Amino acid sequence: MYKIATIPRKIAIVCVAIAGLLFFPLAAQSANVLRSSVTRQGGQYLIHMETVVQAPISKVHSLLKDYKNFTRFNSIFKQVKFVKDLDDGGIRMGVESEFCILGICQHFDWLQDVQFLPDGDISITIVPNQGDFRQGNGRWSLSSVDGGTRLLFNLDLTPKHWVPPVLTTLLMQQKISDDAFKFAQELEKMAISKGC
Repeated sequence: MYKIATIPRKIAIVCVAIAGLLFFPLAAQSANVLRSSVTRQGGQYLIHMETVVQAPISKVHSLLKDYKNFTRFNSIFKQVKFVKDLDDGGIRMGVESEFCILGICQHFDWLQDVQFLPDGDISITIVPNQGDFRQGNGRWSLSSVDGGTRLLFNLDLTPKHWVPPVLTTLLMQQKISDDAFKFAQELEKMAISKGC
């Protein structure tokens, strides 16, 4: 006859407490991707992302304004560095990125001018032909929603070089959707933990 050992009550309570501590932060965060899409028109790619994070708009805006956070938000960004202040109050940044799908990676570098607009939006203009893009324009729009922040991001990009067929819009769509979710989770986690 086999005897089944019973777990002492104290050990069971400790195990439940540890499990609660490990999984509670995941349950408490509720970053959500509402929409994401990638479309191609000729050589131009249009990227749209809409997410909601459970953090106040002021904290989210503060995190987005600090370019040093970009590599933490998204693994695509390998390096983001300050280049110079612009006369109109914006900043120029140098960006190095790597976009990988199915183990095939494409490296992109570019310069972008970032403007912090009076309405709270953040505008991005890729400096034409100063890297791997002929042109590019993007915009972050933030709004308060149910104690959290809704982020709307639109970007159009025209690469200078041929993009491998494996990076088709369908695969790019899946990659952008996955990255949007990771971005929203990390942004929410940073906003909650840092108390910006």
